[in-house]
Amino acid sequence: MAKLLPVDPTLETAHESHFNWCLPNWTELKKTELSPKFECGGSKWRILLYPRGNNQDQYLSIYLKHGFDDGEMPEHWHSCVQFALVLWNTNSPAAYISQNVNFRFSSDDPDWGFTKFCELRKLLGHLGDKPSLLGNDEANITAYVRVIRDHTGSLWHTFYNYGSKKATGFVGLKNLGSTGYLNVILQCFYFTNSLRKAIYQLPLNDTSNRNTFLWALQRLFYSLQTDDKPASPLEFTKGLGWGPQQLLMQQDVQEIARLLLDRFMKEPKLPDIFRGKKNTYTTIDGIQQSRIEDFLDIGINVQNIRSLEESLAEYIRETVDEEQAGNGTKTTSGVLFETFPDVLHLHLKRCAYDMAQRQFMKVNDFFAYPEEFDASPYLSPDTDRSESWVYRLTGVVVHSGGVYSGSYWVFLRPGANLPFYKFDDDRVTGVMLTNVMEDNFGGEGKATNAYMLIYVRKSRVNDILADVTAADVPAYVGNGLVEEREMAARLKKEKEEERFYLHTVLASASQFRLHSGFDITSPNVDNGNTTTLRVRKETSVNDFTKAVAQKLVVDPGRCTLWICINRQNGTRRPHEPLLRANITIAQACLDANFTGSNAHIWVEVSRAAAGVPAPLPHVTNGGETILIFIKNFDVINQTLRGVTSLYVLKDSTIRPHIVTVMGWPEDTRFSVHEEVKPAMILNVDPNSTFARAELGNGDILCVQKLVKRSE
Repeated sequence: MAKLLPVDPTLETAHESHFNWCLPNWTELKKTELSPKFECGGSKWRILLYPRGNNQDQYLSIYLKHGFDDGEMPEHWHSCVQFALVLWNTNSPAAYISQNVNFRFSSDDPDWGFTKFCELRKLLGHLGDKPSLLGNDEANITAYVRVIRDHTGSLWHTFYNYGSKKATGFVGLKNLGSTGYLNVILQCFYFTNSLRKAIYQLPLNDTSNRNTFLWALQRLFYSLQTDDKPASPLEFTKGLGWGPQQLLMQQDVQEIARLLLDRFMKEPKLPDIFRGKKNTYTTIDGIQQSRIEDFLDIGINVQNIRSLEESLAEYIRETVDEEQAGNGTKTTSGVLFETFPDVLHLHLKRCAYDMAQRQFMKVNDFFAYPEEFDASPYLSPDTDRSESWVYRLTGVVVHSGGVYSGSYWVFLRPGANLPFYKFDDDRVTGVMLTNVMEDNFGGEGKATNAYMLIYVRKSRVNDILADVTAADVPAYVGNGLVEEREMAARLKKEKEEERFYLHTVLASASQFRLHSGFDITSPNVDNGNTTTLRVRKETSVNDFTKAVAQKLVVDPGRCTLWICINRQNGTRRPHEPLLRANITIAQACLDANFTGSNAHIWVEVSRAAAGVPAPLPHVTNGGETILIFIKNFDVINQTLRGVTSLYVLKDSTIRPHIVTVMGWPEDTRFSVHEEVKPAMILNVDPNSTFARAELGNGDILCVQKLVKRSE
């Protein structure tokens, strides 16, 4: 079995078995054949055979599939399987063809195998010095099945329908463009649990004196703790003062870690768990000068250095100034660590200037780091050693790529007694310890390697990585986010529903008579004289007319609705009446070549006696009826007001209509101008016809009574 299905030493076998299926009368097999069921690893299996090929006729197709009957498969069932399928001659077992593969079976992927297992023509042909696969019209198919323990929950996962929270209990962070480096560091600080608790306790509910950076971080941490889907760091980036451009710029993860740590150090209420002290000294002829300073991280060399312990030893190694020694002066210098912080950040120097290529290159040298190490050899002799200085690995930031490009992810231990998980932007998966350690030591030809290490002092790991519960979160943090999300959900729902609605602005004679400016009504919807109505687009014109009439308190039988359009000259005028009562308002708008979501409607209300239907625009005696608007300019008071609207025949004379609506004597002298657009009017001969004056629906005539100077 090992020959046909090689053993992977990094994987643990749960169970293995084999099953043989004898197939006599091969040429009489149906298009699809299923083997009897067999068991391996607590699950039932079957071989699926297409003797003449699956969706092709050149190759034999063989698959392995689960053997559950309908309704028998356990919920969330999956099985990680290494399997080999072997087709062999019953009488000459040395004549065989085999294929093997690793696969994760599930309800979404119930079968897997080989569509092109072998060419059909080879079934009857000799295999070198061996006989054909089919002997006496029969053959055997043997399935060798090895079920692998899935310690991580994600072995060979396709991540189709994968949910990080359901699989691991944790969620990732959305990548906003090129923010993978930021997501890595945010997860590092989030799982520094004592820091998270302290950030929750900061009094940031006072909006008048709020640190927006910490407030955004507080809310982001709450989202990571409670959400079922990946959280967005967008609000946090705004708290950093970043704009859209920064979201698209790749930055160095070590630099962003220092930036955030510097900000944490400015907040006195946060725990001082990242700060260590080191003593930098210089000795000249036995006289020592030293300077003790704080540090938040340590940058350690990896080039030509094989391990963390070797690099730390090199860091504190005392050096001799050879130039001064040549002058008879003995000068030495070095560094001693006075204390290491509870949470130790080690930045691996994987960038170096290559003199030969004259550019910075990534250092991919092999560099091993332990799961635990004793830091006491690198401390000053005067440092208190009553408490252990052993450190435990809790995080490994990995970079894959070169100096100027690449991607980041991080392996983190979320709790003191929890295993490592991989956090790669919005996806969280379980991993093996080898994925955290050996896989990222680097080496020649390996561009994927550890870039930053996080160690926690082992004697304090239970405090640093203590569980964070809902009781640690102030009520205002959760309540505020819940309210905002409910509001956002409502707005989203309203926005989605908006496409089903038409917003209308209604105008009628009452607004027209009050209007003293250009056009029919004011363009300002919020001027106090405007009536609006929101209506579903599927509403019929008839029902819409009734709703408009109810809104304006008029008889719907006396209303004719006109849809207004924006003309090319910048005016908005009634264009076409909505006369087809049974069509939808959406269709009526399309018929009028109107495609917007905010429509202006002119409501023409008949001035006929009660019970008399509204006159509709129509063709009478060969003449077309149009809707015209009349305004009056009062010379004495220097005011312009709307007077009325009326239906007229295009071939009728203008003058009689004017004197009638104005109530003037027949011999009244007046001038007429067409209001074309802002700052443009045209003189109109009142004795002309509307057609000759080239007037149409929605045009406005301004009339002015001519008076003597003495008047």
